[in-house]
Amino acid sequence: MNRIITSGVVFTLLLSCASNTKMEKEQGKNDLVPFVEFYSITEGKALSGVPYQGRRIDGPGYSYDPKTQKLDIYRNNITDSLSIKLYLGVGKVLKGTAGQGVSSTIIGVNEYPFSYNEFTITNATNYKVNCYFKGKQFVLKPNQEYLITETKIDSLPNATVLQTTTTWKVTFTGFVKNK
Repeated sequence: MNRIITSGVVFTLLLSCASNTKMEKEQGKNDLVPFVEFYSITEGKALSGVPYQGRRIDGPGYSYDPKTQKLDIYRNNITDSLSIKLYLGVGKVLKGTAGQGVSSTIIGVNEYPFSYNEFTITNATNYKVNCYFKGKQFVLKPNQEYLITETKIDSLPNATVLQTTTTWKVTFTGFVKNK
C-alpha cells in the first residue's frame, strides 16, 4: 500500500515538473517582440524662385541591430517591457527645401488596436502585422514594407514655388529580444 502511495506522489511530482516546464516554454514565446517602424520622409525642391531655408531636426531616439535583435532606446524610457506586445519606432526625415535631419522615438504598444496619428496597428503576431493608414488596410510580414507617397505644389509669398513629396513608410523591421 505504501508503495502505491509513494508511486502516486512521485507520478504527481513528475507531472507537476512537466507542466511547469511547458508553462515556461509558453511564456518564453514572448521572448521575441515584433518591431515595426513608421516614418514620414519629406523632401522639398524649389521649382522656381529662392526658397527659405527649411527647418532642421536632429534627435534619433533609438538604434536597432537586426543581427542581435537589440533595440537601444535613447530618449524614451520604457519601464514595463514585459507587457509590451510590439515596439513601434516612429520617425520623421526632412530633406531638401523641407529641411534637414532625422528625429525618432520608440513607443511600447501594450494593446490592440493601437493608433498613432492616422496610422493604426489592428493586430500583430510573430508572422504578420495588420495595419491601417490613409484609408488603406494592409498586412506586413517580417522584412516587408508598405509605402504611400503624396506630392503637392505650393506657392510662397516671395514668389517661390515648391514641390513637396512625402512618403510614409511602414516596415515590419524584425523582432526585439525581450529582456
